[in-house]
Amino acid sequence: MLTVREAIQKRRSIRSFKQVPVPDEMILEMLEAARIAPSGSNAQPWRFVVVTDAREKRELRELCFDQAFVEEAGVLFVFCTDLSVYSGRTRRTRMQEMIDAGIFANRELDDSRIQRYTQMPDESDTSFYLPMATANTYIAVEHMVLTATALGLGSCWVGGISDLKAIRDMLGIPRGIYVLGLLAIGYTDTEPKARPRLPLDEILLRPFPPAVDVSQ
Repeated sequence: MLTVREAIQKRRSIRSFKQVPVPDEMILEMLEAARIAPSGSNAQPWRFVVVTDAREKRELRELCFDQAFVEEAGVLFVFCTDLSVYSGRTRRTRMQEMIDAGIFANRELDDSRIQRYTQMPDESDTSFYLPMATANTYIAVEHMVLTATALGLGSCWVGGISDLKAIRDMLGIPRGIYVLGLLAIGYTDTEPKARPRLPLDEILLRPFPPAVDVSQ
């Protein structure tokens, strides 16, 4: 299997798949990789719907601006995020789980810290929590993407969706859970070249390593 570095270098966005099913064992391995992704305060807001049914894939293709590879993919993962994980009750549960697991065994965990953690804004404050939950969920997406690459599969993230409500209704996604996009995964039918990326000096907002002031 590829190393993490090799998977990062090899990954490409694949928009043409062989119409071959992805084995359940691989699907479960990719789900497990996403499940163990890190998240702030161990909130784990990601939620998934696995789609392998041909009719559902065809309907999702129509909701993704008729992109053929959505239907061709062996499996589609609908990535969602759940803001209920930020309720006070759920935060207390996550905190207790970490205490029971001995996460805080080597440092003081006083009542004031627990109080600060459990008295953050309520989950109804979407302007506070939705960006946080979305960012955390995208980490799980990348875990799945790299695992797919290591398994010899191709993937493509699909953020262009014409009707999010139609997807919610079609898949029976509960209210309060936000659809972020789809991840199409399957056996690749192409070997695309790497797309150009900006050089490092264009994405660093200040130089690194820092310039040495030789005048001092």
